[in-house]
Amino acid sequence: MSASSLVPSNVVAKAGRDMELLFDGFFSSIETLRENKTLPAACHDVNSIIGNISSCLWTPRVERQEDSDEIRIRVYLPNVPSNQIRIDTSKQGRVKIYGEHSTRTVYESNGDRISERQLGQFEKDILLPSTARVEQMIVAFEGSTLTISIPQVSN
Repeated sequence: MSASSLVPSNVVAKAGRDMELLFDGFFSSIETLRENKTLPAACHDVNSIIGNISSCLWTPRVERQEDSDEIRIRVYLPNVPSNQIRIDTSKQGRVKIYGEHSTRTVYESNGDRISERQLGQFEKDILLPSTARVEQMIVAFEGSTLTISIPQVSN
């Protein structure tokens, strides 16, 4: 007996549509929260739950540039004070950046004011080529940007 004979096709199609709506709503709400946009009224019930989940999923944006002499990593860390950032180079061929972030959002509507604080941890694990000289890295933190410069030896 095949699996297709056990489940009617309309049930499978509905489940597929439901999953698509769930994922579309989840990921669009994360982007909406990141951009500090106001959510449509129809989304408040589901998105208030998703908003709480998304605060745990915050991850900093990372840019990496590499040439024959150097690897430069820029990590954008808004609302993260420098004393909350840790850099771990104990694993060969990796740089691990981790810490804690916090944000505060204030919503005002019809005379009501709601203030939310979101706290969470983040972690980025960046693989490096064998030519990287991590012991010679230079770290700078200006504004909300962490810059890590790692010299590398040509092969």
